[in-house]
Amino acid sequence: MIAGDHAVAYLEVRPVHGIGELRPGDDLAGVVADHADLQDGDVVVVTSKIVSKIEGRLVVLDSDDPEERENARQAAIDAETVRVVARRGDLRIVQTRHGLVMAAAGVDASNVARDELALLPVDPDASARVLRDGLHDRLGVDVGVIVTDTMGRPWRHGLVDVAIGVAGLTAVTDPRGSVDSYGNTLDVTQVAVADEIAAAADLVKGKLSGIPVAVVRGLASAEGTLSDDGHGTRDLVRGAADDLFRMGTAEAMAVGREDVGWAGGSAPLLHADAVATVTGMAPDDGAPPAVREAFLGFLAARPDATWRSCVAGHLTASALVVDPHRQAVLLTLHPRVGHWLQLGGHCEPGDGTMLDAAAREAREESGIGSLSFDPGPLALDIHPVTCSLGVPTRHFDVQYLAVASPGAEPTRSEESLDLRWFGWDDLPSGVSPDLPRLVELARRRLP
Repeated sequence: MIAGDHAVAYLEVRPVHGIGELRPGDDLAGVVADHADLQDGDVVVVTSKIVSKIEGRLVVLDSDDPEERENARQAAIDAETVRVVARRGDLRIVQTRHGLVMAAAGVDASNVARDELALLPVDPDASARVLRDGLHDRLGVDVGVIVTDTMGRPWRHGLVDVAIGVAGLTAVTDPRGSVDSYGNTLDVTQVAVADEIAAAADLVKGKLSGIPVAVVRGLASAEGTLSDDGHGTRDLVRGAADDLFRMGTAEAMAVGREDVGWAGGSAPLLHADAVATVTGMAPDDGAPPAVREAFLGFLAARPDATWRSCVAGHLTASALVVDPHRQAVLLTLHPRVGHWLQLGGHCEPGDGTMLDAAAREAREESGIGSLSFDPGPLALDIHPVTCSLGVPTRHFDVQYLAVASPGAEPTRSEESLDLRWFGWDDLPSGVSPDLPRLVELARRRLP
């Protein structure tokens, strides 16, 4: 995040006319270049719908029957959902694989044919970078790009457009520590500039006008450049540790039951999922019978086995992240353990499943919002450790396999000393003793 004020003296927002209907494989950069008057420092704002169309993120049905379309929409929401945050009737507020919390996982039936549904782009930041690079190649201009989607807000009526993909500009400014005109120090102010630009651009795009692209001018410096921290939208997504409203009602009630020792006899959601997950694993190299039985015995003995407060040991979740070309793995140098490891950590309140926990940890530690997970665990591992609990304990680790999307760029978190890609056969010295086995299991499973 860049420090300083984000206000400018003058702003101009222009609709881009003549874009027309786009379909999978069309050249978005070429179409925008043909119809937009661009100069250095402009910000091109594009609805995610047209990005999804050209990238083929469409569900195409055999008919336009409304019931069949609704069934397909619900199935698509299931597939795009990592975690259900809240539900009322047919409405679901969910967390997507991008880390976004939104209604219906962004699955949209508007502005597409009656026999189609649109899904969000796989990696909106990468989509924004591709468009920015394409415009530079065609016109020689250095612009910012924002990919937008429409969201509701808690406690507010109405929808607004927000940024889900950013390239070439800073999404969040951070003037904390600055002093206002009255001498007060700003302590909490961070400004979601990319969201403000997205909302402003929608004033000329609208929802029914058929104008999916706008240009915002006036944000550049005197040199015609935009501030760019290179983070994309990563700073816009609030992490679980800072999210005061992370849990929906059902999750909060379940966590409350766990905190009082399963009052009422209801099994905690995460504990029950852990039992089902381990039970469902085949007794192969990744889950030898003795290890599976150790997991299940510990889960049966400890109702608090999924929480780090369980001193005897506790379940953790990790993910071996593989690059899009399936030639390298992403490893973190763990400050406490001192080894290169796969990404992972403790379960948190609000993790409904072990896969939820692994996905959350992988996103937070890699900075990659879009990861595709194999739904079944890759392996189980039990190892002694002194973790953040501060005393010797054991980690019962449920290990998953994930593949990064094309163009994904990892960003080291504060929980890591280093973060790098390593080739299958070029692992660094100082890896965890069990990591080569996990890598080999991943190579066998990948197509």
